[in-house]
Amino acid sequence: MDSEKRVLIVAYLFPPIGGIGVQRALKFAKYLGDHGWKPIVLTTSEAVSATMDEALMAEIPDDVEVVRVRDPIAKWMRRMMPRTQASHATTSDGATMATGRTSRLKRWLKRLKDKVLMPDEQVVWALRAALVGTHLIRQRNIACIFTTSSPVSAHLTGWLLKRWTRVPWIADFRDPWTDNMHFYGSGRRARLEGRMERWVMRDASAITTVTDGFALRFSQKYPYLSDKLTVIRNGVDPADFGPIQAAPSPGVFTMLYAGILYPKRSPEVFLKAVSQAIRSGRIHPDQIRIEFAGVFDYPGKASNRDLVERLHLDKVVRVLGYLSHDAVARRMANAHCLLLIGDQDSTASMYIPGKLYEYLYTRRPIFALLHQGEASSLIEHYQAGVVVSPQNVRDVEDALVDMVAHFRTYGPISGNQPLPVALTRPFQAGQLADVMEELTRAAHPWTIVGRVPRTRDSQQAGTATGGQ
Repeated sequence: MDSEKRVLIVAYLFPPIGGIGVQRALKFAKYLGDHGWKPIVLTTSEAVSATMDEALMAEIPDDVEVVRVRDPIAKWMRRMMPRTQASHATTSDGATMATGRTSRLKRWLKRLKDKVLMPDEQVVWALRAALVGTHLIRQRNIACIFTTSSPVSAHLTGWLLKRWTRVPWIADFRDPWTDNMHFYGSGRRARLEGRMERWVMRDASAITTVTDGFALRFSQKYPYLSDKLTVIRNGVDPADFGPIQAAPSPGVFTMLYAGILYPKRSPEVFLKAVSQAIRSGRIHPDQIRIEFAGVFDYPGKASNRDLVERLHLDKVVRVLGYLSHDAVARRMANAHCLLLIGDQDSTASMYIPGKLYEYLYTRRPIFALLHQGEASSLIEHYQAGVVVSPQNVRDVEDALVDMVAHFRTYGPISGNQPLPVALTRPFQAGQLADVMEELTRAAHPWTIVGRVPRTRDSQQAGTATGGQ
């Protein structure tokens, strides 16, 4: 419509890349049109990802323009990695030599990346995207810029576009930057990234983030953010699930984990608890199945698969691999219980795994290994399951035995409190539209609108109809 304002969404992670991190930008692109904003998405044409999901392309509305900018670094990595992986198909001695060469190459590439590509390997793409974005802003009469991280290089695109065009800019942080649990920069790198972070926080017209903990950390570090910081949480798109059905029929107690695992989010304690419960006879192996959908081990790694073998859990654990988002949603609805494994880090209390909102929406009981924090509070608030310390194998074993025993005695469990509408993607698109309206209503488009710092309280709205 002619009355629609246009927003440029800068998001490196966008379909056909998959994974939960893609959902935020995708759903904003899908639903901002319902709130008077026409999105134009600026993303990459090259992607190296373990979570590709072509099916998500169908969710992009036909009237949303997607402009893809070539990423020469990703294109080079794509050319290099298959070549090194293919070299493994030789004799055993040859495979060992190839593995050694690949490991040395990876170490060399990592050192090069850490020294040259800052803040991340997408920085070349970000600079190219800024040039393309400048033309789009002028040709399409863009009223607002929205950049979302990770990668944080997307915010450098926003920073340049703001300086070059004076169009209002919102920097959206799905995770912190230098306070991220995965940030290992030191020395020169840490100083440079700290400077970049200050540029973004100072010059962005507004800052959005996804948890109260992140917002608190930002405001403590940069007190001047108080008048331009808003929490818009992650959420769930009811359209991905349809009407929520009754609990699945009895049978083997089936648990599903959906998402990515890595060293700080390891299934080790949980799998050891399962093994211990089976060996002690507290759970019979025929009574339980545990499915992992997503990235169980990153390409070239096998630590989690090796652990399953060492614990003799081959008949209990099923590794499904990466599935489309639609397929995972169906499996969530058909599981008896949803497994959530949190991060092992001192800052874990301020993180909320994006998948948790989808778990809550399905109204299946959640078995969560979490430190106390925002994620555990959500589960407790909605009476959605069991939260266990992720450090004590015996505590996890006892809680699991109790849940399986309850299932065998009383049958499938269904029903936590319905999820509020405020935790759904369509509603959150409206929240973002409100922020953009405030910025563009200013007398000059680059002037920051002074406003009271706010948290978009998830309990101020009604209930998501699909969760009834």
